[in-house]
Amino acid sequence: MKVILSLLFALSLISCLNKKETQILKTNSKTISIKDGDGFHKDIWEISPETELDEFITRKFVGKKEVSFISDIDTLIFNVSPNNSYDFIIEFNGKEKAFTRINTDTLKQPSIPPKKILDYYYKDINRIANKDTIPFMLGKDNRIYIAGKINNSNPLNFLFDTGADAIVITSSVIGSKVNLELDGETENIGSDGSKLIRTSSNNILEIAHLNWDNIELVSIDYKNRPFDGIIGWIPFENKIVEIDYEKKNLIIHKSINTIPKGYSKVETKMIDNLPYIKGTITIGEKSFSGWFEYDSGYNASFSLSQKFASENELNNLMQITGTSYSSGSSGTKLKANDYVLPKLTLGEFEIFNIPLSIDEKDPINIGNNDILGNNVLKRFNTILDFKNFEIYLKPNDLLNSKY
Repeated sequence: MKVILSLLFALSLISCLNKKETQILKTNSKTISIKDGDGFHKDIWEISPETELDEFITRKFVGKKEVSFISDIDTLIFNVSPNNSYDFIIEFNGKEKAFTRINTDTLKQPSIPPKKILDYYYKDINRIANKDTIPFMLGKDNRIYIAGKINNSNPLNFLFDTGADAIVITSSVIGSKVNLELDGETENIGSDGSKLIRTSSNNILEIAHLNWDNIELVSIDYKNRPFDGIIGWIPFENKIVEIDYEKKNLIIHKSINTIPKGYSKVETKMIDNLPYIKGTITIGEKSFSGWFEYDSGYNASFSLSQKFASENELNNLMQITGTSYSSGSSGTKLKANDYVLPKLTLGEFEIFNIPLSIDEKDPINIGNNDILGNNVLKRFNTILDFKNFEIYLKPNDLLNSKY
């Protein structure tokens, strides 16, 4: 990322910057997040004021796109086109300046290499299918469980979790149920905070008749959980996943042409590489809209951050019915106040009297922590289009079941 140019070039650049108003990104951290088109890369860029020019080369594209540099306190958004450059300054703690350039040269290698998309294959080389079916069990905890194997292990119990963009193995099964080597580490960011965890590369995953090679696993020390691992949405990237709660099947479609009729589209967008749908909560005569994570791995109904509650003055609008505790992948316990939400609207569908938890305090550095859990989501058969990042819902026979 760090490009050192000659002193002459640097002086020329500074002179040019002084001649026109240059955008400034303010930051109190030397680590910056970047959004390159639709790809969000958290804390990927480390500024270096000591370098004459720091250059970020975008991934190749046609037409136009947005590139955003996002600090802990500020954001700059650039509308860019191919084979151009865009100069700006990152100002650290109001003092140090890092001269930075976005370069869209299509002949240069991008600063962030394109992510490899996982794709499955069949051991039966003669098999040809437009869709594939994975049976699941809907647990008493409202979660989706599927059977799978890692590195030719005996069958393992996996949680299918749309709120995860990774494949996870529970630390306690390594060496006992699964043979693998932990050879790296990464930062895990969950709904309850972040933590450094170990990783394992070059593994084999098998689910039903589907097989994946060169899989990276992350190891998380879950305690007293009814699963051996977690399957996030990434093995099905560029596929269309149908969740049929009545037949208890995940159906993986390769084309929209095999999708059943009767589904209704809801507004969808990816935030921090996870799917969110737009919803509206109604309390009395007041309504509030927001983006809520579609999280099949969350066993409760609906959870709102204190940030959302405070911004919309929700804390005193409903009667507290109790308190509850939850924890995510980092293991931190979060306390929440419990309520009954009168109405929730998702697209054209309305549901009533939903259990709702509002966090007393939000975890540090975790945004967008408003989550729809599978006690709500299971009431709708769902199409998750990971080709176009769109979600479609259809009410099923669980719609009016008890919470």
